Amino acid sequence: MKIFNLCCARRRFLAGNRLFNRCNRFSKGFSLAEVLVAVVVIAVALVPVIMVFSQGVKQGKTPQQITVATMLAQDLLEEIMPKKFDENPVNPVAPVSLGPDTGETRSGLPTTRNYDDVDDYRNYTESPPREVDGTAMTEYTGYTRTVAVDYVSETNVDTVSSVITRFKRVRVTVTWDNGTQSTELEALKGNY
Repeated sequence: MKIFNLCCARRRFLAGNRLFNRCNRFSKGFSLAEVLVAVVVIAVALVPVIMVFSQGVKQGKTPQQITVATMLAQDLLEEIMPKKFDENPVNPVAPVSLGPDTGETRSGLPTTRNYDDVDDYRNYTESPPREVDGTAMTEYTGYTRTVAVDYVSETNVDTVSSVITRFKRVRVTVTWDNGTQSTELEALKGNY
């Protein structure tokens, strides 16, 4: 209470006793206009802060999804790369014939003939991703794995070749978010 009294005393001294005779009555709180101005200022200041936090929450999931997608691509690439270059490495198939041979499937069931060379995986797609034995990885629903296998130029492995070469490029692409997000890994298989 002494603070208000000193404040009023100073005002009386500066402006005379008549104007501030009832000083205590006016200095006990804020007016409605002052409160509204303060609320507007705080609200305007908080909007950018809230937007930054909400963007952080949205983007916080993306690194996790990229990690999962990379792991899924690596998993399939590690399954493909130990396979043979071709059914007949001495006389490999032409680029137009790349893909699984008749009766070959990726499933590990004993009644089917399994993929045995890298080009058998050409145009292979699965959603959700599956284990080698065909079991769906249900915890990764929403992710799709696709494989592309092509001959590439011996002088520039970024260029797809329309003729038989000693190199096949295996590219595994994993997509999620309805195909709007993707990551891919690739490796070369040589015929030596």
